Amino acid sequence: MMKKAQATCTSDWPTWLMIGATGFGGPAGQVAILHRELVERRQWLDEEEFLAALKVCMLLPGPEAQQLATYAGWRRGGLAGGLLAGTLFVLPGAILVTALAWLHAAGGSWPLVTAAFDGTRPAVVALVALAAWRIGRKSLASPTAAAMMLAALAALAWGVAFPLVVVVAGIIGILLPGPGKQASAASAAADPGAARPESRGSAWRHVACAAAVAIVAWSACYSAVTVTHAAGDRGGPVARLFTTTTLLSLGGAYAVVPWALDESVARGWLAADERFTALAMGEATPGPLILVVTFIGFMAGWKAAPAAALQAGLEGAAVATVFAFLPSFVLIFSLAPFVRSIHPGSWLGRAMTAVGAAVVAAIVLLAMNLAEAAFLPGGGIDLVAVVVAAGSAAALLTGRASTPVVVVVAAVIGMLASAVRS
Repeated sequence: MMKKAQATCTSDWPTWLMIGATGFGGPAGQVAILHRELVERRQWLDEEEFLAALKVCMLLPGPEAQQLATYAGWRRGGLAGGLLAGTLFVLPGAILVTALAWLHAAGGSWPLVTAAFDGTRPAVVALVALAAWRIGRKSLASPTAAAMMLAALAALAWGVAFPLVVVVAGIIGILLPGPGKQASAASAAADPGAARPESRGSAWRHVACAAAVAIVAWSACYSAVTVTHAAGDRGGPVARLFTTTTLLSLGGAYAVVPWALDESVARGWLAADERFTALAMGEATPGPLILVVTFIGFMAGWKAAPAAALQAGLEGAAVATVFAFLPSFVLIFSLAPFVRSIHPGSWLGRAMTAVGAAVVAAIVLLAMNLAEAAFLPGGGIDLVAVVVAAGSAAALLTGRASTPVVVVVAAVIGMLASAVRS
């Protein structure tokens, strides 16, 4: 059985690499690719199991598409298969973001490169505004959720830390009325794969064992980062921040990207205007949006060690990526054998629904801050930026262009505008 799993794991790597390299379009696009490849073409999962796994991944913190790929890999080849699938789902995007981060950092004296990245600013405003609208339609379906969003927006604007807002929202969600025992029982009965009472003991043992292994693995990786003084001695703080980032990302990457960007600016890892560049890279490259942290990690290392900037940048990118995705692997491996025992009506589902309102508030606040920086540089209105943002929004809403195309076109407009001004 082990040899068969190893052989399956080895033969599957081209498929996972292809999925990772073509995973544009955010979570919805990535899940669609996974469904086409795993269910329709290769029949590695049936429809029922795919949907059950997707529901669990959507309830967990971390990028759901990457966790779904990890689960499918685990079903094919056990632990090795899951690690292979989850890693190759992320690797192409991480490499591309790292290369673009180097181009950004090294191109400070290259006017066209600077103009290209500056040109993406209005497109990023459109992307963030559309994300707020898209997520808000799903998360603000009731007056209670809308009220929670407004309260969270006020708290964030007044400087309350995002983790505290998330915790409070989650507690409120848990305390809100659930579906009731009869509805929960009916939901479990409708799912033949749901865990039965007699299996709960083994389930908790499995989760406890996975948690213990995760703590040991995280501690070993963290010790290696700190002992080697990785990323110009910023490896430890980078590891801690982006582990926390993933654990807080209930509701998708946009749940914590604004907070991660603000924290990075406050720590001196990013300049305020580099938030645009980070988001542009995350949106325009394949893989999860949380790969924004790869850019942040590169810049943190690059700025920490000017004498060895490239090495420190590469170390920072690697540390940020590893520690951002390690919790995702742990969570899905812990729950993989029980994917049909968690339901949206559970306490976790209610908590995520409440956190969704806080997420919308964070995205709205980010969009407002970015719009001010993009449209009012120096206090005057930049009409070109307004037009580019409007055109980007229209192209994305009508489906006439994909996100990478919109970002590239905005970069070209930025270079042309710079050439005209000079």
